[in-house]
Amino acid sequence: MNTSDAWDDTPGSQRKDTRYQARWKVMLVFDSSAKKPNFQTLIHDLSLNGLSVQSHFELSVDTELTLLLALPPREVIPRKIIKLKAKVTSSIPFRGGFRLGMSFCPEAELEKLRLCFGMYVVSDVSLYSDPEAEEFPKLNF
Repeated sequence: MNTSDAWDDTPGSQRKDTRYQARWKVMLVFDSSAKKPNFQTLIHDLSLNGLSVQSHFELSVDTELTLLLALPPREVIPRKIIKLKAKVTSSIPFRGGFRLGMSFCPEAELEKLRLCFGMYVVSDVSLYSDPEAEEFPKLNF
């Protein structure tokens, strides 16, 4: 059975930067008025201007939220949490849940990601994976 995901081929993709497959932890944090619980998941792909994740619930396009992105430790880079603002650009049914595409809002924390991003690139299509990613969280497929 082929379990590869073709998320990068989503019609209408708004990301112009190269997307890299990544297994990094991220928490989606909602404004209290959204009345949604914070949600921990793993990144599927990441670029310098956005990311995609799987979620158990659908979100409306243009929903703004905070992402707590865990940069995996790597040689000279300790584990670090970067707090980013993002806007949902797509929310489509996927594997019994939803695939959420998001674009980052420009801010100082985004510059921190951009400064160390190259240190995580391991190939033309993937980033260094978080060694703890397989343990957290367990998603139902």
